[in-house]
Amino acid sequence: MNRKSNPSRFNRVLVIFAWIMILAGIVVAVKYYFFASKYATTNNAQVDQYVTPIASRVPGFIKEIRFEENQFVHKGDTLVVMDDQEYANKLQMAESDMQVLKSQMNVNRKSVQTAQNKISVQKARLEAAKAKVWQSEQNYKRFKNLLNEDAATNQQYEAAKATYDVALAEYKAIQNEQKAADLSTQEESSKIKPIESNMEQKKASIQNASLYISYTVVTAPYNGWIGRKSIQVGQLVKEGETLLNIVSQEKWVSANFRETQIAQLHIGNEVIITADAYPDVEYEGVIESFSPASGARFSLLPQDNSTGNFVKIEQRIPLKIIFKKGQDVSLLRAGMNVVVNARKGEPGKDKM
Repeated sequence: MNRKSNPSRFNRVLVIFAWIMILAGIVVAVKYYFFASKYATTNNAQVDQYVTPIASRVPGFIKEIRFEENQFVHKGDTLVVMDDQEYANKLQMAESDMQVLKSQMNVNRKSVQTAQNKISVQKARLEAAKAKVWQSEQNYKRFKNLLNEDAATNQQYEAAKATYDVALAEYKAIQNEQKAADLSTQEESSKIKPIESNMEQKKASIQNASLYISYTVVTAPYNGWIGRKSIQVGQLVKEGETLLNIVSQEKWVSANFRETQIAQLHIGNEVIITADAYPDVEYEGVIESFSPASGARFSLLPQDNSTGNFVKIEQRIPLKIIFKKGQDVSLLRAGMNVVVNARKGEPGKDKM
């Protein structure tokens, strides 16, 4: 009896186990069917953040490094200080040249002012000489008429004529002196323009030197984390050489869906995000935008389908997915692989 009952009991357990597996398979299949009908899934997705290289804008030796690897920094924090002695010397030289030009400008302006004062004096003398010429001319004409009437002597006539000639000569001499003063003023004034041009040039040199000095202090462009530290104090860096990288606080997901999946995906659709590193944690997000071209079009050597050996390859369209506010995404890092399940449904906005 025992030998016959044991196989029968084993067969019964085996049948029950088989039915359980079949039912479980049906449940999983139904669940997957309903899930797949509501969501488009891709595991070709990564967490993205802005990684900004901070480069040196001037060549020089590194004087101070004020950050540690993986440190969080705030916008405006000083990260690297470079030796600015060379640029400080150039600034001092430019400022000295500016002082020399200012002194020259003061001398020329005083010379112009002196020449203008001379012109004013000459104008006053010219008016006096003009009056004297008029008076002597009247006396000369009067004595000439008296001499014709024998009412004056030749000596009086000659004296009046000499006085008139002297006054006229003095008037012409003062006119010439005034012309010379005008030319002198113009000459001194003409020297001011080149000095002003040189001063503008030196002013630009001072601003440029000050700008170069400011470039010797490297600051954080925004809040974020410092990447790998690869520089040392005393190191000579070139202009444009990368000193460090800053990773932004802003995070999003770049998901590449197959072109056959995006027909029911729209801007504003909700998504569920699961990171490979934390499979038990789900994040909620929203589709923000679609790429204007497939990912292959942005590659260094894009696919050329005009050749004779064309093979159709299903393309992937990159989507930008942002996290909903209020979630703690501090565990996620740029480059992490994630699985994205995007809900199909009514569009929020157009794709383009």
